[in-house]
Amino acid sequence: MEFQWTAEQLAFHECKAPRIRVKAFAGASKTTSLEGYTKRYPRLRFLYVAYNRSIADEGKARFPSNVKCMTSHQLAFKAVGRQFQHKLGASLRPADMRAVLGTNDWALINAVIATVNGYLCSDLEEFHEDHLPLYNGRPMAEMPPAFIAEVFLQAKEVWRRMIDPQDTTVPHLHDAYLKLYYLSKPDLSDRFDVILADEAQDLNGITLGLIKNQSCRVIFVGDPHQSLYAFRGADNALSDPDLDDSVDLYLTKSFRFGPAVATVANIILSYKGEQLKIIGAGRPTQIKTQLDDGVRGAAYLCRTVSGVIMTALEFAPQGKTLYWVGGIEAYQIGDLEDLVWFSQGKTDKVRSKRLLKDFADWTSYLAMAKESKDREMARLIKVVGLFPDIEKRLARLRALTQKDEKDADVILSTAHRSKGLEWTHVYLGEDYPDPLDPELAPDARRDELNLLYVAATRAKHQLAINSVILGIMRDFERSRRRAIELAEAAD
Repeated sequence: MEFQWTAEQLAFHECKAPRIRVKAFAGASKTTSLEGYTKRYPRLRFLYVAYNRSIADEGKARFPSNVKCMTSHQLAFKAVGRQFQHKLGASLRPADMRAVLGTNDWALINAVIATVNGYLCSDLEEFHEDHLPLYNGRPMAEMPPAFIAEVFLQAKEVWRRMIDPQDTTVPHLHDAYLKLYYLSKPDLSDRFDVILADEAQDLNGITLGLIKNQSCRVIFVGDPHQSLYAFRGADNALSDPDLDDSVDLYLTKSFRFGPAVATVANIILSYKGEQLKIIGAGRPTQIKTQLDDGVRGAAYLCRTVSGVIMTALEFAPQGKTLYWVGGIEAYQIGDLEDLVWFSQGKTDKVRSKRLLKDFADWTSYLAMAKESKDREMARLIKVVGLFPDIEKRLARLRALTQKDEKDADVILSTAHRSKGLEWTHVYLGEDYPDPLDPELAPDARRDELNLLYVAATRAKHQLAINSVILGIMRDFERSRRRAIELAEAAD
């Protein structure tokens, strides 16, 4: 039986414009639509640029043979990244950079790190004020010129040492070899006829620049409301003015959930000014404040890593088996165990040599966290002090953890990690900020609305909303009634 494409999907498949933007809502069969497009044109050579390696691997198993599936980093690593393999690092840590920069000025250290990260993610060839971070909520550009000059001077030196294969004191970040690849101005059009940029809303400036500068056909596909990585330098390609000459197409019909979840999603997006409506074309869904009793395999989605850990610690005494999306170590459990032992003076149990090298004792760790304002350190410190029997609870978590999701009573994830996934039952934690808080900055408000939308649209059958979404729905209803009353009064 031939697959029945929707009118929106057919419009996309028939489009041969040099630049196309497809805005697809949650559950709207985005990847299926892309697969259909590549099968429609079997003689064309496609490059599918995936957001991460797991998506690229899924693409390899799914797309036809005329499609090459890679991340932008995989492209860059083959070309220039191999020479830095011996000094690759995940991040620039404040404690390490203190030694590199030879200063205890934490404001300078954090500003240099943020400036380097901003440069790596952007499509600009030179360091620019756009790369300067906020400082205490204010633009860094408003800081004294001498301080800014020092930040740029040190940032350029860190970059120079980062791309020196012989200098192992400064790690080479994965975004660094991607930056070098971009600066080499590679021509992908001689190898591919069409480039498919998936999750276009989360492309950073450098990946976006790499793709949009190609002369072959380019198709950007994504959901602007699932943009979650602005803090990592993501630059929403779906709203890039350089792409305003693109043909804009839409996928609004969600096959994941029914009208009830679609209604919740539409209410959330109305606060962003979205005019299009998601159509819930899946099985009927239920909206509740608690999941039904006896539900197994429900996903508990929290805003923060500490929220996930807290949820797990609450389930541990009940003997519930657990599955962690991304693996238990992605939630800093190992770091937390080390900190618990370190705080108790049990240094013989601490596995992290770096922790023992950098800090004389727990007091010095607390002092460093306070001075550097390191969020990761602050989160871990908070959890360490919550339970007097924290060591036993953490051991219990490991014992209850399952390798296969199907074997778990409870699925644990942050909202960020839940993106692209779906579950029959979803419960939203209570650690989400209120997007309607008048004190929230506009960008933060947008990001929190996006995160709530992503989390809520993971549910296929039953969604247990939190007090934040409940408050948004009540506010929406009050506004709707007020508008009706005003309209009736005007008549």
